[in-house]
Amino acid sequence: MLKRFFIALAIGLAAPHLPAQVNVQLEALKRLKDIDLDANPAIKKVVLDLLESSRGQAAFVEIVRDFKLPGHEAGLLKFAQAHPNDSTGVEAIRLLLNDAGLKLIRAAIDGENAADTVTALANALAPEAGPVLLRLAKDSKKPLALRTIAVNGLAKAKTGAKALLTEAKAGRLPTDLNFAAGNALRGVRWKNLRAQAAKLFPPPQGLGQALPPLAKLVAMKGDIANGEKIFFRPQSTCATCHQVNGRGIDFGPKLSGIGTKLGREALLLSILDPSAGIPFGYEAWLLKMKNGAEALGIITSETDDELRLKLPGGISIAYKTADIAGRTPLPISIMPPGLQATMTPQELVDMITYLHSLKQAKP
Repeated sequence: MLKRFFIALAIGLAAPHLPAQVNVQLEALKRLKDIDLDANPAIKKVVLDLLESSRGQAAFVEIVRDFKLPGHEAGLLKFAQAHPNDSTGVEAIRLLLNDAGLKLIRAAIDGENAADTVTALANALAPEAGPVLLRLAKDSKKPLALRTIAVNGLAKAKTGAKALLTEAKAGRLPTDLNFAAGNALRGVRWKNLRAQAAKLFPPPQGLGQALPPLAKLVAMKGDIANGEKIFFRPQSTCATCHQVNGRGIDFGPKLSGIGTKLGREALLLSILDPSAGIPFGYEAWLLKMKNGAEALGIITSETDDELRLKLPGGISIAYKTADIAGRTPLPISIMPPGLQATMTPQELVDMITYLHSLKQAKP
């Protein structure tokens, strides 16, 4: 009876013109995503009409996904390129990880929207993306910036990090990627891979110096302006997980008013030993999928049918509960240890001084 109601509602709102009608129709169709469209031509027409009217919108991706509609690879790729750091854009690129879609992706990497294509692919955290990213990383004819995105994407997954280390050990990784590869691999969560990366890609000269005792670090004077530069420079990686007044990526705790919550010593300890105190709501979970893939992130919501995970980089991805083989809470912080190795002791003090100066979020 309920299913008939949603069928009637979806058909009754055919050819919508008002946004409110579109939203109601979408909600009705979501309840019918398991329906056989070929056996229900009226519903199929509504779905295809709505799909066409929603091109370029998140609803387009949702309809293709929910009704498993073939032949819309170009539309999915265009959406992913327009929204490479958005959860729906990542969903679009994940829907392209098949033979036809990968062919389009490889062609797009040679086109005008290469950076957006590679960014979306790097955010996908899917096994099928690894070979494409690795091939790109090793292609010295491609721009360094593009290959750096590929390296960062590979390092997010254990298989990708292993592949990078294997290529580096064999001398098959272009040397101009040493900084990017070292920066990414020294911060991965797998201890044995971090150790290998530290040997292959030691921190740049002048960094990773022995730190003075904690009390001396706390007492050292710092430069706020330089500390801000240290926080936001790429090799420090702080802004890849934290925001200050809207600047940076929204993944870890926002730091706009952190100076009112933590003193200088506590700020230092949060960097030197991030697992000593994990903020509530930022506990890390490892999902193991039935297809062998893994995903690490923070659970932001969960229903009987799906679980939404916020991944490092700020991307939020929904996983179907039926596809999850198991989940494990991690006893350590998702923030990698050893970030102080990317800066000198004085730079560390400068950054702490900057963070301690953040007393109030700007409107």
